[in-house]
Amino acid sequence: MLKLIVYYLPMPFVVYLLYLLSGSCLAGGLFFLGSFPFLIRMTEIKSENLRKKLKIFVSNYLFLYKTLCFMTLSAIGLGILGWGTIIKTPAFIWLSLVFYILSMWRGYQNYIQIKIKEYTVEISDYDTELNLVFLSDIHLSELRSINYVKEIVEKVNGLSADCILVGGDTIESHMEYLEDKGFDQTLKKMRSEYGVYGVLGNHEYTGDLNKNMEYLDRCGIKILRDESIIIKKLEFIFRDDKTNDSRKKLKDIYKSVYPKIVVDHRPKFEEALSEGAVLQISGHTHGGQFFPVNLGYMLKYKVIYGYKKIKNTAVIVSSGAGTGFFTYRTWSKSEIVRITIRGKAHE
Repeated sequence: MLKLIVYYLPMPFVVYLLYLLSGSCLAGGLFFLGSFPFLIRMTEIKSENLRKKLKIFVSNYLFLYKTLCFMTLSAIGLGILGWGTIIKTPAFIWLSLVFYILSMWRGYQNYIQIKIKEYTVEISDYDTELNLVFLSDIHLSELRSINYVKEIVEKVNGLSADCILVGGDTIESHMEYLEDKGFDQTLKKMRSEYGVYGVLGNHEYTGDLNKNMEYLDRCGIKILRDESIIIKKLEFIFRDDKTNDSRKKLKDIYKSVYPKIVVDHRPKFEEALSEGAVLQISGHTHGGQFFPVNLGYMLKYKVIYGYKKIKNTAVIVSSGAGTGFFTYRTWSKSEIVRITIRGKAHE
């Protein structure tokens, strides 16, 4: 992509694109830097109605802010390139408005329409087959509707999984906000032969951890923290989130000679590679979700979405089935992941 920009586009246009990129990153960074303390405190507001309205307002405001920054930078950039007459036309204003509306509509559709993403992972000397469903980053909150959660459960059950894995950030912050919503009774209807197991994400630590874990238990999700279980000659290792500074080392959790599958909320997989895991499954990044947040994830993690084979370890990172209170996705789509584990001898 970089070669395409450098070799095939006119140099003024290259400068313009770099200008837009750096300017948008700066504008986005300033917004998050200035608003972060407020965003953290907003989750502590007791009034559900006020809290919900504020989250919707901030979400829409951020999207408008990003669009206005982009269009302002575009106008300045066009002026620098000597194309300033374009921004004085009514067409530029109307196109800016259309761009904003279509971007918001598409971003909301990417969030609300949950797709099924399928992967196949082959393991040497594995003589059976196992079908997994991986569900992460639902972010249950007052912004999530019961119908949305029902759709997730219907899609999960429609995949007839042998085992369901939940990858953390199931709760946005405080479980007290979820009482009487019916989310727990709905999620409890997820079915698989071997059960529903999950890990904690960073958001479960935001509120009262013990209460959040009790709520997840009511949802029918058995949370394991630095523990492992064996299913069909595979050892599944469920890591506690990195928020817990005293979480165990991966090698200290191993308890069998079976191939290892690591479930860890955040896609840091160096330890899984060094300890010989055949697969790590993670979430957390939302697939980037929107610009410029995706750039931050790209700098922090080697894989922010999809499948990658590194040496003898496969890595799968899901964009997740929900979002926080930014209820749009311009860089990814909501998803549920189906993973088929099989031996290479089945080819």
